Amino acid sequence: MTASLAGLDATRVLDPAAYALGDRAPRLALRPGAAAEVAAALEAATRDGLTVVPWGGGTRHDRTRAPERYDLALDLSALDRVIEYDPEDLTLTAECGVTLARLGELVSAKGQELPLESAHAARATLGGTLATNDSGPRRLRLGAPRDRILGARFALADGTLARSGGKVVKNVAGFAIHRLLCGSRGGLAVLLEASLKLLPAPDARVALVYPASPGQIAERRRWELLPRLEPAFVTVLGANPNGHGPATSEAPFAVVVGLEDDAAWVTEQERRMVATLGNPVARLVGAEFVELLMSLADAGHAGAPRLTFTSAHNTPAALAPLLSRPEAARLVFHAPAGRLHWFPAAKDSSALVRELFGLGFTPIEAAGGARFDPAIPPEVGVLALRRRLRAALDRTGTLALGIINPAS
Repeated sequence: MTASLAGLDATRVLDPAAYALGDRAPRLALRPGAAAEVAAALEAATRDGLTVVPWGGGTRHDRTRAPERYDLALDLSALDRVIEYDPEDLTLTAECGVTLARLGELVSAKGQELPLESAHAARATLGGTLATNDSGPRRLRLGAPRDRILGARFALADGTLARSGGKVVKNVAGFAIHRLLCGSRGGLAVLLEASLKLLPAPDARVALVYPASPGQIAERRRWELLPRLEPAFVTVLGANPNGHGPATSEAPFAVVVGLEDDAAWVTEQERRMVATLGNPVARLVGAEFVELLMSLADAGHAGAPRLTFTSAHNTPAALAPLLSRPEAARLVFHAPAGRLHWFPAAKDSSALVRELFGLGFTPIEAAGGARFDPAIPPEVGVLALRRRLRAALDRTGTLALGIINPAS
């Protein structure tokens, strides 16, 4: 397939080497400028028997194994218009190539917040964040992307353009295909535009940073107040990788507590935290708080190999059996959300998965050479459902990332 065959002019052709997955580059890379051009490219790819990988900012493709066949990279970054923003209704509709940073700046000027978090927000796109269902330290507070999406426009593998949901909160018509696409990683359809529920920005924000020893983290009574206080986030950082309080041999970890709400409640939350944990080594507000949030989202994707786990454990004490391991120096644990990011040596990843699974941490993602333990198979029913969905939405296997591989 050439650009002209797909209905695109030659200026839409890009260097395929820039879209390599691992050591495998596609035969062709295109950057469509409109939804109709995306549809034309997909229709041509299906007709010619080519496989396609959608691209946004490329911030998550370090987790993606190269598919066995990889013919066309479809760069969606030119689809970056904000289509409709209604501050009074707290809704926004935008094309999926727009970055989270740009959307965040737009809504913050109106005293509102984009309830999506992703690493490298300056490059991460709306479509990529939705497609990976990605989240950060405030996942429990904000919900996952599939909880914030109201509707979407998307292209199926054969080039058919479709819509699901709507642009308002009360829209309940039809099947919620837009939510189904969140987390599908571009393996079921290509997201083109999406409508989101926004949030009012909180009146007050405070982050408290505490150095911590393994013994302090393991002390369950120390964290008993957290569920009642409902902090915005509580993140444990191995070896203080973000520089918030110097790590020492006695206190090699950092615990960062984020408080967001009306001013009176944040003041009371902070009073109770200090009464229990003592005075923090750092107190961050305003722009420093926002910068911290971004750095915590980045920290979960700061290296490779990487394993990500989910768990019902929601306090730092859940890490107690793990803190003596050398790899613990690089962990990132968003405690209320139950999300643990771990950066082991690739050769150790299977053994680590086995150990953490026994401690109540379920592996959900492996990247950069890390592997799941084959002794922990994925749910057979889940894989069967994924196969049926793929058969319904991409009958020809055009979308290469729809191949079911739980270790990818």
